[in-house]
Amino acid sequence: MQARLIAYPPDHAAVVRSLRPGDALSIGRAPDCDLVIAHPSISRRHAELRGEADGWRLRDLGSKNGSFADGLAVDELVMTEPYWLRFGDVHCEFAPLGAAEIAAGEQGQSLRRAAATAHTMRLQGLTRLDDLLDGSLRAVLDLAQCERGFVLFEAGDGDGYKVHSSLALDPGRLGAREFSGSVGAVRKALQQRRAVVANDVRSEAWLATRASVVAAGINTLVCLPLLDGEQTLGVLYADRVRPGPAITTLDLELLEAFAEGAAVWIAVRRTSEWLDAQPAAPQWERIVAAQFGEAG
Repeated sequence: MQARLIAYPPDHAAVVRSLRPGDALSIGRAPDCDLVIAHPSISRRHAELRGEADGWRLRDLGSKNGSFADGLAVDELVMTEPYWLRFGDVHCEFAPLGAAEIAAGEQGQSLRRAAATAHTMRLQGLTRLDDLLDGSLRAVLDLAQCERGFVLFEAGDGDGYKVHSSLALDPGRLGAREFSGSVGAVRKALQQRRAVVANDVRSEAWLATRASVVAAGINTLVCLPLLDGEQTLGVLYADRVRPGPAITTLDLELLEAFAEGAAVWIAVRRTSEWLDAQPAAPQWERIVAAQFGEAG
């Protein structure tokens, strides 16, 4: 019986592992574990999943903070049906898979890769900076399967970061309390220059304490910095209120690759439009002619 395990580490993309009959999956904080979960509540060698004739055997390896299945502490359990697992404070979703589900999962991965490639190619045909920013945002919303978002961008005019494109969000209300959770994620992405992902915002301590998260009902968010060498051009932000598929490590890989490519095109177009806006420079021939004229 094949199966799938999805781990939801706090402040990270979901980690998906496909399990085939006879596989053994070690879970822990140690770098040589098959599924490494770098979280302080996880023991170095926390638990093991092993495929056997009668199902998938979960065995706790004497962990400090325990292993749980559907809320109950377990030392050993044979699983033949879906379970919500918890190792320390990290939640995981276990599910046996049939042939149709396996095929659908593989097809979904192929479609997501193709969509990311198509979005990247589409950007190359955009010649206006505003169109690039809008196209980048729409692509991230599609790839992350989110509902709303905005682009924070530094135009190089000395006025700092501004919202230059938004979808299903009123830019004028981003300073209101219901958006402070979003702003917190953006600040973190800008400061750390890395992607910020929350698959269950309410389980993230740094977000869940904000009243704004409850007010807005944000379920999932992703924030991607736009990097041009040592310079941070801005951030692509997307979120959704409705439940939906987790943002996985594959999704994040595609999103980060897209954002990297988008940042290159955005930087080039920003420079081009800045140069176009400059006063016309005098031609060298005219300068020389003027000098000779004065000398004569």
